[in-house]
Amino acid sequence: MFYYPTALKRHTGCFTTIWLAATKGIKVSRRDYLKVNVKTTCDDIMDYVLVRVPPPRPGLPRPRFSLYLSSQLQYGVVVVYHHQCGILLDELQTTLDRLTKQKPSGKINLDDKERPSLCVPDALLLLNETEGALDPLFGVMTFGEAVPSPRTLIQVPDLV
Repeated sequence: MFYYPTALKRHTGCFTTIWLAATKGIKVSRRDYLKVNVKTTCDDIMDYVLVRVPPPRPGLPRPRFSLYLSSQLQYGVVVVYHHQCGILLDELQTTLDRLTKQKPSGKINLDDKERPSLCVPDALLLLNETEGALDPLFGVMTFGEAVPSPRTLIQVPDLV
């Protein structure tokens, strides 16, 4: 099995939590599970598998992972993601439990007298109440009189 040893070091390796979660070597703390960014970790594993990682020093070969190691790391990512989802669900459940245990506040609906004046008033009522208000029906065409016909508007002179 070939691997890049600095990637799996206990405290400084970029795949330490993933490797420990996959092999269940020791118990991984909740904080370590939440530190892992699943998307970037998957991208990093793909970079190692496809040999896209630059060499540590010029002249050295590029670091590679064996098929076994890459599959173990992928399994570790799944385990870490599963734990992250479980942590999220636990936090949601505790939040919902706290909300349901709270005493409901007294009155939810306010009477008209208690309601603050944040409601938008009627615009037509405001126009009628103010002095010198513009006509709210300004610009509306009324057809009280009959519309003249075009023949009466155009007068043709007699050419005789």
